[in-house]
Order: sequence, then C-alpha cells, then structure tokens
Amino acid sequence: MTKHKTLEENIEAVTKLSLQFLAEAIGQCPAGLEQTRNRDVVFAVLGFQYGAVQSAAYVAGMDGEAASCIVEDIVSRINGMDKETVSKILSLMPMLAEKEYPPINIGGKAIVGFYNASSDEEKLTTAGSLREILKQIDQA
Repeated sequence: MTKHKTLEENIEAVTKLSLQFLAEAIGQCPAGLEQTRNRDVVFAVLGFQYGAVQSAAYVAGMDGEAASCIVEDIVSRINGMDKETVSKILSLMPMLAEKEYPPINIGGKAIVGFYNASSDEEKLTTAGSLREILKQIDQA
C-alpha cells in the first residue's frame, strides 16, 4: 500500500482495502458466523480484523490514533455491531497484541499478502486464513 498525500486519502485507501479484504475473508467462513456466541470465535474474528486494519493503516503511514478510529469504524461496519460494543472489545486488542495473540498477527500478515497478491487465486488464499483459524478453534 502506498502512502497517499493526505490523511483523508490514506483513510479512504485503508478503508477500501480493509473492507474488500475482510468481506472476502468472512465470505469464506462457515455460515452463521455472525450469530455465534462462542467467545473464542468472536475474539479470533475481531482480533483478525483488528490486526488486518491496523497493519493496513501502519503500511499507509498512519499514526496510532487515526488507525484506531478506522479500526473501530470498519469493524463495526463489517460486523453490523454498534460502536460501543466494538469499542469495548477493541480496547482489549492492544494487550492481546502485546501477548502476540495469533489471530491479530495472522490478520496483519494476511492483508499485506492480499494487497501484494498478483492473482485472484493468491488473494483467495490469503483471505482464507481466517477460515483456518476458525477450523483450529473448532478442533480444540
């Protein structure tokens, strides 16, 4: 992702890439994901999303405050959740990131791979990493 001239351009580019990537990633997951009550699944999905958007914002050269605002907006939008709920959950993510919570790291790497992919097949493969995380949770 290249840096744009203005903060608004960066926000627009990060938002567009993140929504495209996360829609593809969620689209590859089992049906009913949005209705799960399994805490492990919820945190894995939101951690993955958090890592992806944070990574995209970082690569675009955005500071932490701007990135946090974008993450909250995108995560609430893509999941159809109110901002208050999203804010509560996302407030835990920096601590989980410090502890190297795998879904955050995987999401961050996957969106960069998605952006750099040279083919649609590569994009599908990188977007499928969320599905793989959920399979591991099911098997645990």
